Amino acid sequence: MTAITKATIDFSDPTIQANPIPVYERLRAEAPIMWNGSAQGWLVSRYDDVVGLFNDPRMSSQRVDATFRPLPQDVQDELTPLKTVLLSRMLLSDPPRHTRLRSLVTKPFSAKASQGRRERIQAFCDSFIDQVVERGGMDVMRDFAAPLPSWTIADTLGIPIENQEQFTQWAHDQVRVYDRPGTAHDRVVVMRQGQRAMLEMRAYMEGIIEDRRRDPQDDLLTMLVRAEAEGDRLSDDELIAMVVALLVGGNNSTAHAIGNSVLTFIRHPEARNRLMREPDLIRPAIEEVLRFESPVQATSRVATAEIEIGGKIVQPGDNVSLLIGSANRDPVQFPDADMFQLDRHPNRHLTFAHGAHFCLGSALARNVTQIATLTLLQRCPNIQLAADTAEWAEGFSFRSLKTLPVTFG
Repeated sequence: MTAITKATIDFSDPTIQANPIPVYERLRAEAPIMWNGSAQGWLVSRYDDVVGLFNDPRMSSQRVDATFRPLPQDVQDELTPLKTVLLSRMLLSDPPRHTRLRSLVTKPFSAKASQGRRERIQAFCDSFIDQVVERGGMDVMRDFAAPLPSWTIADTLGIPIENQEQFTQWAHDQVRVYDRPGTAHDRVVVMRQGQRAMLEMRAYMEGIIEDRRRDPQDDLLTMLVRAEAEGDRLSDDELIAMVVALLVGGNNSTAHAIGNSVLTFIRHPEARNRLMREPDLIRPAIEEVLRFESPVQATSRVATAEIEIGGKIVQPGDNVSLLIGSANRDPVQFPDADMFQLDRHPNRHLTFAHGAHFCLGSALARNVTQIATLTLLQRCPNIQLAADTAEWAEGFSFRSLKTLPVTFG
């Protein structure tokens, strides 16, 4: 490859998706701030720079317009319903709107509230393992990592799931909206699939939300319906966007984290054996998994003013990709960054972002991943890979296994 400062990096390349670490190393060393022609945006790869931009008020999270701008105008018009919902999302908003939305929903998503759900999460984990343990093996992604967060989040919200596979598909189609397929045609197809999934999920949710208004229950959805701060409440669009974001983002990212965690411990038997001897290490262990094999590889911001970063000038309107996966392997912040250390401390990874946009659902995601990983390893102590290589799903922003076949020994 030519000097990386003059290269165009295609993150849709399956080789890079399977192992982006060498690319990250070269970026941090040779071009920590780089314009990437294939994505028409900047790549930022060093930890300190990523943290700085997470906290820079000149970097906007309202990147919906930038997502739709490359599409033909007739397609943009067709996708107006999808854009409307995305514009209502807290994750894609800036202060003061972001501050207002977060103040309304902080309590239902608190660590204390999530901690109280651990018994229910444990019950779901055991139920899924009960279904497969006698088989002698399973596909971790299909049989465990993907369905578990769907059931857990739906149970937390108080949403019945008659067709769990449908929810998983809705979530998958919507999360791909944030990735960048290689061709313009692929991009249009992905966006149309995302809108169709969003409209179907929205129609389903509208009826359930109305039921909660008439008949409140002891669940998260009722708490969101009733959420109030200084007389303010969520609008219908904001409420639906919040629920859809939790179902989509929480489902996908937690499923990715569980799969990545299981694979990491299978590949690091010494760490797995130590965890079995010292199960109380599960909390720092999962933090290290989230750093070492981050389910979120990148997020983006849009510059609202001219910004100088590392000698490069970012212009207003430029898209900036914050490479979380690279920042989490930056040896300046993490000594021996390419080593998996079960009890690494400190471990200030950026998988859940940083600053005002720190992930609201992080406590729930951590609880589910901790319980799922420890339960599976304890109940299936001889778990091992059924194939020599792992198959990674398409897409760059989120790092996820497509399949993970294992045997129980």
